[in-house]
Amino acid sequence: MVSTGALDSHGERINVDGINLKEFKQNPVVLWGHDGFNLPIAKATKVWKEAGKLMARAKFYLKDDFARKVYEYIVDGYLNAVSIGGMVDEWANDGITIDKMTMKEFSVVSVPANPEALVAAKSLDGKQRAELRALANAYARKMLSKEDGNTEIIQNIQTLETLVATLKEVAHSEPQDVKAQVLTKRVVLKQAQVVVRQAENVIRSIKLKDKNNE
Repeated sequence: MVSTGALDSHGERINVDGINLKEFKQNPVVLWGHDGFNLPIAKATKVWKEAGKLMARAKFYLKDDFARKVYEYIVDGYLNAVSIGGMVDEWANDGITIDKMTMKEFSVVSVPANPEALVAAKSLDGKQRAELRALANAYARKMLSKEDGNTEIIQNIQTLETLVATLKEVAHSEPQDVKAQVLTKRVVLKQAQVVVRQAENVIRSIKLKDKNNE
């Protein structure tokens, strides 16, 4: 939700119907904190007006570390605000309403001027998921390189893979009686607990390796 008619912290309000989107649609940049001197962190794939609100959908450039960091802050709930940027073309007679303006950009911000300008939804499209997977895979390959002395982490992961395979085999078996079903459930539960503990060991090993490399 990029803008509404709500009174903002500057003592102004914007007439959403008077926002000219033509120039913005030709260069639909999303910035961090209205910083036009740096590269955009995202682009608007759609912008529209709905029930007195200016709405937009943005796609973040996840190949950039800072853009990905901002996106992760949004996904994790630590950032939730946006802000419109542009040029005032005409003020209304009340002196506080921007009746007409040319939109240039909108930005992700820590504190919005308009209290209603908030993120309404957050998701990854297929391409973004692929980009994140590629980044994660590249990081994993770097972290788990034997040349970097990560033998212990690799062994933990191999153990985890074995446990998961065993768990799948037990879970998909077909017991012949009630007693066998109860036993199977117990085995599955026990194996699942082992898998969780082993996964936690892998995570702790990677975090420790990360911390030592800082």
